[in-house]
Amino acid sequence: MTEKILYEWRAPEFSTQSNGVIWGWWIGIGALAMIGAWSVWTKEWVALAVVGMIVVVAILMRQTKPRDFGHQLTEAGVKVGEALRSYDQFRAFWIVLENDTRVVNLLPSKKWGLMLTLQLGDANVDKVRETLLKFLPEDASRGEDTIDKIGRFFRL
Repeated sequence: MTEKILYEWRAPEFSTQSNGVIWGWWIGIGALAMIGAWSVWTKEWVALAVVGMIVVVAILMRQTKPRDFGHQLTEAGVKVGEALRSYDQFRAFWIVLENDTRVVNLLPSKKWGLMLTLQLGDANVDKVRETLLKFLPEDASRGEDTIDKIGRFFRL
């Protein structure tokens, strides 16, 4: 059984930062170096291991290329690639259009559920909003997630 597609677009899995001046990396490297030095000096080996893991994760994140996904808003729910999530799994949505960020965030209905963030790419924001409003309320008071702001600051 196929569901009626109300709106669809293609966009990358996540946004990437340009490889211009990466002064944010230098701030991060300096901070991690100071924490690492403090960890060695105080013999806090667990803290040193955490710093090492942060460095590895940052390097892996920087090297990962986003996959391109088809996004569909259907009568049954939100489809990303082949995965369909019904609207009853979400309690609200909001759209972020700040700086170079163009995303729609879907807030899970479960307390410990994961927020779904969809890149909008070249999608028509008004059509996305209009379609989602048929199924979910918009929480226009929300903005960009703090973790996303930090990631953009350090160009991750």
